[in-house]
Amino acid sequence: MEVNFAAYADSLRSIPLFSTLQAEELNQIIKTINVRRILKGGVIISWEDANNFMYIVLDGSVKVTQLTEDGKEILLASRETGEFFGEMSLIDGKTASATVSAQEDSVVGIISKSTFFSMLRSNEKVFGSLLQTLCSKIRASTETIQLLNHNRVSQRLRLLFKSLASEYGQETESGILLKHKLTNQEIADRTGLSRQKVSTVINEWKRERLIITGDDKYIHISHELFNFS
Repeated sequence: MEVNFAAYADSLRSIPLFSTLQAEELNQIIKTINVRRILKGGVIISWEDANNFMYIVLDGSVKVTQLTEDGKEILLASRETGEFFGEMSLIDGKTASATVSAQEDSVVGIISKSTFFSMLRSNEKVFGSLLQTLCSKIRASTETIQLLNHNRVSQRLRLLFKSLASEYGQETESGILLKHKLTNQEIADRTGLSRQKVSTVINEWKRERLIITGDDKYIHISHELFNFS
């Protein structure tokens, strides 16, 4: 579903990947971008599909998932407004390694392969920003592998919260404010655990005041939660 791009131009300018571009350079890229609205649950990239585009979340959020051998969906990551995905397939020419779908009604900007490489060749700062993003994604993937290798429920959940705190956390006097809203179902999807097991541990941590969910639905984490081996 095509939408008017003008309403999202400012969002594109605020994305770190493009923040170093001069106005004229950015305007040239803007002219090449297609913008589409994706309804909740709509698939943007399917696993093992050939991908010739990079996607930018201009509004909403998407999820990156894989299926296990027994058909269970594992949530690998979320991409929020201002984040992008699909660039790895453009770089190595391989098929997508995961499925990306909309977690809610979302708007995505679509950049072609030719525009993507032209942008990298013409601006070293954009290239450097992309490298930093790729490094962050590789580290996050390594953390997910480590998480899924743990058999103990509490260890998996602690590793997840530690990873999220690193990405979204804000230090406070009493611990870490996780500025990312999470449901128990999303936690279960990210860790490959059942929702019941997740709820049991989370409720115990709340009783012990290791985590507190505020009125804003953000999670406050005590540093003691990460005192584990």
